[in-house]
Amino acid sequence: FPYTTLFRSKSVLRGGFAIFNDYYGQQIAVTFDNLNTLGFTSNFTLPFGTYNTTNRPGPLFTGFNQDVRSLPGVIVPGRLTFPRQTPADNSPRIESSFDEAIVAPIHYNWNVTFERELPKGLTVQASYIGRLGRNLLATRDVMALSNLVDPKSGTDWYTAASALEILRSQGAPISSIRPIPWFENLLPANFNALLRNYYAVVYGDPIIPPGLSPTQSVYASVLLFNGNDWTTLQDDMEGATGLSLFYQPQYGALSAFGSIAYSNYHAGALSVRQRLGQTLTFDFNYTLSHSLDNASGLQTSGTYGTAFILNPIRPRDSYSSSNFDVRHIINVNSVWQLPVGRGHRFLSNANRLVEAVLGGWQLSGIFRWNSGLPAPTPYDDSRWATNWNVQSNAVRIKPVTTCPTRGGTEPPKLFGCDPTAAYRSFRNARPGETGDRNVFRLPGYVSLDMGLAKSFTMPWSENHKLQIRWEVFNVTNTQHFSQLDTSRTGLGITLDPFNESPPSNWSNFTGIQGTPRIMQFGFRYSF
Repeated sequence: FPYTTLFRSKSVLRGGFAIFNDYYGQQIAVTFDNLNTLGFTSNFTLPFGTYNTTNRPGPLFTGFNQDVRSLPGVIVPGRLTFPRQTPADNSPRIESSFDEAIVAPIHYNWNVTFERELPKGLTVQASYIGRLGRNLLATRDVMALSNLVDPKSGTDWYTAASALEILRSQGAPISSIRPIPWFENLLPANFNALLRNYYAVVYGDPIIPPGLSPTQSVYASVLLFNGNDWTTLQDDMEGATGLSLFYQPQYGALSAFGSIAYSNYHAGALSVRQRLGQTLTFDFNYTLSHSLDNASGLQTSGTYGTAFILNPIRPRDSYSSSNFDVRHIINVNSVWQLPVGRGHRFLSNANRLVEAVLGGWQLSGIFRWNSGLPAPTPYDDSRWATNWNVQSNAVRIKPVTTCPTRGGTEPPKLFGCDPTAAYRSFRNARPGETGDRNVFRLPGYVSLDMGLAKSFTMPWSENHKLQIRWEVFNVTNTQHFSQLDTSRTGLGITLDPFNESPPSNWSNFTGIQGTPRIMQFGFRYSF
């Protein structure tokens, strides 16, 4: 809606609102066709942990064209039937699918703009822009482990297990562990014997001491064996008791696309433009914005990638700044006809030789600066506290800020000022926790591109012109770092990092933003 205000009709107020849907479907169809194990094909995957390198070695490779159907543990399918269903045999498979109830994502957009014309060709424009996204495509584990509640005490698994995880991180002895109602009420009284027997069969060692209460038995498992890998302990508990407490019997993890994500975006923009100047035109633009969502991935991100919501029972835990959120953006572009030569302020009566050398020069430039994108959050390096397949991010236990360094005798780091203090500022996620998401920022980006050009009119015809150009990209040759080493030693944290020192490559930068300085020269002849 345009509305012309007073002030001699030199101001205008505009606004708009729109509702629209995203186009979707093709990439999901491709992904599902490639990854789906249900339907007309038969696909068998051995469960995680079937073989190891010690007491359960896998079969040896004997040569190409080896008969894999005869290998131990391989189930040869019989006659295929439709639909092909995954057996409910309590194997913790990791597979992918999509929700049949997917709907088109919907967006609500609105904006309000005030624009005012000022003297000497200047125009000022201020805008507010808002956008809400609903029913956005994201993935989550539809077979996520249950947060089982004990009906007697009202305590859920997350609370009970987290209490033991806190004690484990403090190094409490097994004998000091008092009964927790969840374990005492829901596990058999002989759970200690059952778990010891299960470990003896699977690993050849009972692992935990005898004569412990159910609570102490669970604690002993994480203290002596599983560490913070609570989802493996949950599998052990089911294997030892034969109870279906957490896992759906067909899958360990089944990630599926669904219309489950949401986003909110708000921004203020300010622009100053000079359009009517005889020698100088420019644009100045500043945007202050914030984009938040609970998943930032695309349809191409994969079912366990950036679009994955780690805990679908508590999806709000993933709500934070978007992966692509940039809080501040400034850009300026200008073209300046240097005021030298005929018809200009300086040397306006220059002869043809002076005009040919000094007149007609044009200087242009583009400047951009923006604050940094969210940085990846440290994560547990080899444990799965909440989801069977995807690791949780680490959780801050004290204030910690990034301190990017450019390197020297030491590699450039995101937490370069005191890597040890930063490393010790995290803990591993507890059962049910997603961990911190997008709480740190990478260095910002800055770039200045400039060009110098001059046009010569050919002496034999005013319609023939020769233009020479010298263009420089990234004039200041500034490179800010962006990519991080996201390996398990590069960004992972150990079981109890608050007592340890980081690996030498922890939080190391591995790449830069943009490119080094580039110059190019050009000639153009027009007639």
